[in-house]
Amino acid sequence: MRVRAAFSVDDAAAMRAAAWRALAQVGIMEGDPLTWSKERPEHLQQVKNDPAFRAVGGARVLTAIGAALEGRAYEEPKNWGALFLAFPSDATWNVPSRGWHADANYLSELSPPEGVRTHALFGDVAGRGGGTLIVSGSHRLVHQYFKEHPPPPGTRGAEYRQLLQGHPYLRDLHTEGDGDERVARFMDRAEEHGGLALQVVENTGAAGDVLLLHPLVLHVATANIGKQPRFLLSGGVDLPSMWTG
Repeated sequence: MRVRAAFSVDDAAAMRAAAWRALAQVGIMEGDPLTWSKERPEHLQQVKNDPAFRAVGGARVLTAIGAALEGRAYEEPKNWGALFLAFPSDATWNVPSRGWHADANYLSELSPPEGVRTHALFGDVAGRGGGTLIVSGSHRLVHQYFKEHPPPPGTRGAEYRQLLQGHPYLRDLHTEGDGDERVARFMDRAEEHGGLALQVVENTGAAGDVLLLHPLVLHVATANIGKQPRFLLSGGVDLPSMWTG
């Protein structure tokens, strides 16, 4: 679910300004691209608490979260997540074969979900500009796969991700290959597996957009081969049952 223009362009500009202030403290300057040498800068842990980011949790986003949770009560987060910046890279763009994951208990419920993930864009994101890649339909695949193939007791996060590669689509997604061929297969069309339509889609959009994801959706970071940094705030809400069930 995408909430378009969930916060204003002025709010987004204030968020970017907060990020640049923190980056300036480690020598990464907005007006000097020569200092943009680190593709994914760190030292941004405390910036998420800047008042500018409170604008993410406006009425429309809170209403959308409530609808996704089917009216169940939830606790509004203290902040709207961590900053994920991706500076321009000279890498060859490809659909990654590593790093696919869900930010959830892999055995959590499908419907109603036990949480909602939020990806707030506070800068415009064009195609191949660092937008998160998402496997559309993967929340249903993850739920179905572990119902049919129960994991051993004590399975941990990385092991869940490994087990999922037993599914043919995910096995192929985790196999390296020619970039153009991978884009053609995984992004240019959907594939049906067990009645589920699966397709890799790119989280592009305008500053102010907030994307709501089912917590079981598989996603991954990818290279930014554009000209400007990608600005993303990644957060969300969990019901207590997400981690206690």
